[in-house]
Amino acid sequence: MIKILVRSRSLRFTADMVRQSPTSSLARLRWSGRDVFYRSGTADPFVLYQVLLRSGKKAEYYVPPGLRPETILDIGSNIGASILYFHRQFPDAKIFGFEPHPDTFRILQENVAHLPGVTIFNYGLGATHQRIATRADQVNFGAFNTRGHFKDRGHPAATVECEVRRLDDVLREIRITQVDLIKIDCEGAEADVFSTLPDEILNDCQWIVGEFHDHTGFGVLARLAPHFHLDLKKKMFRPRFRFHACNLSKVEQLPRSDLDALQR
Repeated sequence: MIKILVRSRSLRFTADMVRQSPTSSLARLRWSGRDVFYRSGTADPFVLYQVLLRSGKKAEYYVPPGLRPETILDIGSNIGASILYFHRQFPDAKIFGFEPHPDTFRILQENVAHLPGVTIFNYGLGATHQRIATRADQVNFGAFNTRGHFKDRGHPAATVECEVRRLDDVLREIRITQVDLIKIDCEGAEADVFSTLPDEILNDCQWIVGEFHDHTGFGVLARLAPHFHLDLKKKMFRPRFRFHACNLSKVEQLPRSDLDALQR
């Protein structure tokens, strides 16, 4: 807890890291000169800590500083921590965020809608274009699943309706023909999303980072393998695991210090 207090400089935020009773009002964390809003008593503080308060190579979505992405897809934006992180690191990049949960999206708007170069969409991505009704955990809002599946964690849950769209259709509509960085964490729908991402866009992407939640992630890794160096962190008997993918064409352009960091 001392480490959390030192990094956040907030007694309220430190207490919220362990509180498990949601409140109706939003709390705020002062970070990088701005207020970042979150839901007290939920998993939101943990997300902010992992993404914004852990620095350097320990950051949840670390990207080697030798890379300079111009277009970023943030798939599963939650309350916007990853968008804030990428925007600070790459202020000139265009960032497109996708978050289907309506309540979470409203906080996402509070946190990032004013940022230049950032565009956010209130729908999820998947294998088909559809509207679905699914249950949403009222403590861990990040566990919201657009595949209609729900894992009971013993927390209160409410039924939420949301829209799901194909990524290839979305890219055509917003006229994106090249993506440099993809961050993905959408609670088990990752393989569905990648199934609609055209090869010509995927294979030229510089860097991909995110989390897989079940065995379908290995199929995505097999698709990435011909064009990317892969790094994954998985514990036996646990289905979810984090991964990084660096395009083979970019490895020679990275400083040695970046390569050493990736191998630790």
